[in-house]
Amino acid sequence: MSRFVLVHGAWHDGRCWAPLVDELTARGHTAIAVDLPSDRPGLGAVDYAETVGTAVAADPEPCVLVGHSLGGLTVPVVAQRARRDRVAAMVLVATLMPRPGVSFDEQSRADPGVMAEGFGRGQQRHEDRTTSWPAEAAKADLYRGVAEESSEEVVDRAVAGLRRQAWTIGREVTPLTAWPEVPTTVVVCTGDRVVAPDRLHERGLALLRATVVDLPGGHFPMLTRPVALADVLVAAAARAATAQESAPQSAL
Repeated sequence: MSRFVLVHGAWHDGRCWAPLVDELTARGHTAIAVDLPSDRPGLGAVDYAETVGTAVAADPEPCVLVGHSLGGLTVPVVAQRARRDRVAAMVLVATLMPRPGVSFDEQSRADPGVMAEGFGRGQQRHEDRTTSWPAEAAKADLYRGVAEESSEEVVDRAVAGLRRQAWTIGREVTPLTAWPEVPTTVVVCTGDRVVAPDRLHERGLALLRATVVDLPGGHFPMLTRPVALADVLVAAAARAATAQESAPQSAL
């Protein structure tokens, strides 16, 4: 069985993974959902990576690192910093992706189409430069389409778990120096209304050792399609295990 370490996106915490954790656990896997200190101004990718790294190092078994949305700016940094035998694979679910040498804000200015058109207009901005979502704005924008894929109850529960997001992670030049030599699966949610699916698909195809998987539905498959997402994660773990078994000893 495999071990998965799950990294949430902006405004969320580890509770957003609960349906997926239940599904993976029911299949006999181990799933750990971390809580990033992402509501604390001044903390960036290294701070987030240290939090995730603690979960990665807690068990000698190699893990599959899974990032969602903004979590994609952290997961490759974790893989870069971790011992090579601790991270078997990465799965990036509807994520933003860092480019070495620049900040994500710089990326966005150069290619404003990375985010879905019109996303984010309902955010509330605070004096400490964090942002948050009023409940009705979150339902109308952040979780647009989720109720149609699942239920109003799922949306209400998700909205209740939202918190502020600090943005050093976007303003700083990423600490990632090169893309990790780890098998990577990029999950493109074809109906995504947060991260532009066409741009993510292109970026995934450009990565070496990457598998791109199209998943029907919107930005939050852990809430709306946990069974399908679990299938993708388990398949990624199996591919990584096969690649490890077939690798020459000199490469281990």
